[in-house]
Amino acid sequence: MASMLDGCTPWPEVFVDRYWAVGHWRGNTLDNLLRDWALQYGPRTALVQGDIRITYAALNRRVDRMAAGFRLRGLRPGQRVVVQLPNVPDFVVTVFALMRVGAVPVLCPVSCRTPEVSHLVRIAESVGYVGPSTYQGFDHTAMVADIAAQGPFLRRAFTLATPGASSPYGGLSTDPSGCHYFPLASVDAPPERAPVQRAD
Repeated sequence: MASMLDGCTPWPEVFVDRYWAVGHWRGNTLDNLLRDWALQYGPRTALVQGDIRITYAALNRRVDRMAAGFRLRGLRPGQRVVVQLPNVPDFVVTVFALMRVGAVPVLCPVSCRTPEVSHLVRIAESVGYVGPSTYQGFDHTAMVADIAAQGPFLRRAFTLATPGASSPYGGLSTDPSGCHYFPLASVDAPPERAPVQRAD
């Protein structure tokens, strides 16, 4: 079971007692909520993007498979991963999959560039990055390669490929700093039992 990260300040006990007493807290995790929704609302639509419809059951299955894929590629509970995806279904799947692994998603707007993202990587000691390979003309993969070359933390990059786009680090490759690059679509493996997460 994952414990609270070093440096995090727990809620004051008076708040904890009050939130439990009035029912705001129920000891559930976001990940477990998704599992419950998949059981309760399985065939109903959970996500929509254009003509694409994803049911709660399908979303939960995709999260299970991506979580197993992240574990297969070395992500472990407690590790931090910067997530810089646009508003697409892959964002939802990725964040839930990271939580299911026990990793901590560090959310970053897709508009941020090297100064902001490298700062997040440093202060969070992020071992991973999930973002577009390119987005609105900006090469996020090249940015990640620059950030990985600057320090010891970033060692895995998972990129959401734009159809027809290419990058020297867009496939299954490793850059000179030792950062491994994986297409986000390749982060898939047979589901396995997820670690138990605490709601706090």
